[in-house]
Amino acid sequence: MKQFSLRSILTATLTLLISHAFAQERVTANTVSSSFEAYECIDGNNLIKKMISAKHEFNKKRKSETVLLSELSAPQHILNRNKPTIITFNGLDYLIQNNCVLAVKGLNLSDDVLAQITEKLSFLDQVQFDYNERINMAYVNEENNVQYIRNLDKWYLLTLRILSTTVNDIAALTKKHDASSLAANLIKMPVPNLNAISSPAMAQSTVRLAK
Repeated sequence: MKQFSLRSILTATLTLLISHAFAQERVTANTVSSSFEAYECIDGNNLIKKMISAKHEFNKKRKSETVLLSELSAPQHILNRNKPTIITFNGLDYLIQNNCVLAVKGLNLSDDVLAQITEKLSFLDQVQFDYNERINMAYVNEENNVQYIRNLDKWYLLTLRILSTTVNDIAALTKKHDASSLAANLIKMPVPNLNAISSPAMAQSTVRLAK
């Protein structure tokens, strides 16, 4: 009788453990699935357009009248969000936090693929931020080299356009390839060395990527 009771207790305990494990798995899956509904949503394509438009408007106003330093657009990151945020690019919903792509809604992507997407997008995002920061510093320091500021403006805008092109290319790749072959095709995507853009050859290569 005692042996039967012990066996019953062990069986019951094992059943509870298995049930708990499956419950945890369901909770985790539901959390990932519902996470796309729980956070702030941003239209990434529209955000890039607004950043480009703001720079064009500032430059247009600068040519026609005196502008205040307070009118300079503050450098802003697109991906570096403290809280989990959904950013939509070309129909894909990216779950972003702390400059990392954590997931893409509806796609079962490996950590390797997510890391590659993160590397490409965060690199371009940091470059555009740095160029905008350097532009503002040039104005604050009353930089008299007009051509220098024009070049920074050009490279800043070009970086934003390349970022726009890159997310469009990633969206196209996700439609053409399954998750297993996506990583290999992401590696083939060119990412320009925008720190070397000052050379004419590099500038031409970067312009082609932005088209």
